[in-house]
Formats: sequence, C-alpha cells, structure tokens
Amino acid sequence: MSFYPQPNKYQCGPFALKYALVMLGVFKDEDQIGIISGSTWWAGTDEFGLTRAARRFNCSLKHFQSSNPDDARRMLIQHLKKGFPCILSVKNWEHWCTVVSYQKGKFVVIDSELDKVVSVFTSIKLLKRWKYVEDETKIVSFDGYVLVPKFKFYTHAQFTPEKAKLLMYDKNEDLANKWDQYTNDLITICKPRTKLSQNIITFSEFMRRNEQNLVKRVANWHGEPTFSELKKILSNMKFVAEVYDLIIPEDEEKRAAIDITSLLMMYACGKYGMNAIY
Repeated sequence: MSFYPQPNKYQCGPFALKYALVMLGVFKDEDQIGIISGSTWWAGTDEFGLTRAARRFNCSLKHFQSSNPDDARRMLIQHLKKGFPCILSVKNWEHWCTVVSYQKGKFVVIDSELDKVVSVFTSIKLLKRWKYVEDETKIVSFDGYVLVPKFKFYTHAQFTPEKAKLLMYDKNEDLANKWDQYTNDLITICKPRTKLSQNIITFSEFMRRNEQNLVKRVANWHGEPTFSELKKILSNMKFVAEVYDLIIPEDEEKRAAIDITSLLMMYACGKYGMNAIY
C-alpha cells in the first residue's frame, strides 16, 4: 500500500476503500479489493461491491445522505470526529474519494484521481465536488459511506491538514510510496498509545535520545550510506509514528534501538551491498 494515483479510471472505488482501511491500520492491495468488489473496466465499482469488500475485511460500510449541504457536512464531520473514515460519491456519482480528517474548517481528502492524492479541501470545495444533481428532477443529494470497523482498533491514523500537506511534498515521495513498509515495521517496534499507557516515551523523544548514535554507528560500520540519508529514514519513521500516535515503553527503549539499527543496516546492505565478513 502506498499513496499514489490510480492507473485506471475505473479503479477509484478500490483505491478509496484501500485508503479508508489504511486509516484503521489495515493494509490491503487495491487489486485484491477490486476482485472482491467486482470492479470492471466498463462499470467501475458500485456501492454494493465496496460494501461486500468492507465486510471481507471485518468492517461495515454504512450509508448516510442528505439533500441539505449543511446537514451533509455535519454528518460527515460527526463520523470523522469518531475516528471513522468516509467514502464519498463525487462528480455526480462518477468517482469515489476518501475523507479521513477534519480540523479547523479543513478536510483531509485522499483522492486517487489527483496527482497529489492527499489534499486539503475547504467545506465549499468539498461540497461542490460532492453534490449530486439528478438530470430530470433536479433533486440534490449528498451521499457518503462511513467505514466502521467491527474490531477494536488502536492504530488509527490522525492526518492533520499540516501532515497531509507535508506528505505530498516532493521530498517525501519515497515515504508516500512506501507508507505500508514504514508503518508495518513501526507497529512491530512500537505500541499504539491507549488510555492505560504508562511509563512510555514518544517516538520523537526516542529520536532525540538515540538518533545521533544510531546514524553514526550504521554509517561508520557499513561505510557507504551518508548521515543525511539515514537521518531521512528516521525522519520518515518519526512522521508515521506521529500520525499513528505510536509510543515506546521505557523498559523497551534498548530493544527498539536494536530493532531500528537492524532496519537501517538492512537498508544499507540492500542499497549498497555487502561482502561476507566472516
């Protein structure tokens, strides 16, 4: 899984559901979702197919609708505030996109039709794309589907408008393309924050304490990777950890340092190669 545009127009449905699942810490490939939902190049993906695919991944897709833009916006915000991503039918039911966050009057939208798939929309801009007008009757409708997990989820992505903009910078293209690798590795090393979390440090604090030593040791032992490229990898990890609010128990700090050192060395050996030393 990664944040990139859809290669074909008819794949917007599987991409929209894929990005909604990512917000709940579930990583599935759009091709797999497309097969389950019955996507075709001539008909795309309908709401029944997306609902069927959501059930396969232990979630439900619940419809909400209003003919009043203010009511529709309020319903959408209510779902987002609960931590549930929403899939909207936009462009007169010709396209699907995903809304994952709302803060300070701005919506974070993931739209696989756009070159920069993660965008920040105002209410006016979103409602303009969301509005459906029936040709003959001129009836107006705003239709959306909220993705509700049937399991207790802890790794909930919290994409603020600021984080969304940062992710789409050219310098973060590698992070956007390898989001699932970073997330899966960090979920193994760290833990999600809960109300019962005690004696923990944030990933940012972990980096403050250990970054210089980690980078120095890996760069010097291998000899090829630069300090700056290793720091960029750690910066990417920090970004993902902040989005999912991942923490490290204080008594596991040394183990986390060993795990991350191993990942950095695997990166160095994979990119630059290495001869057997023993």
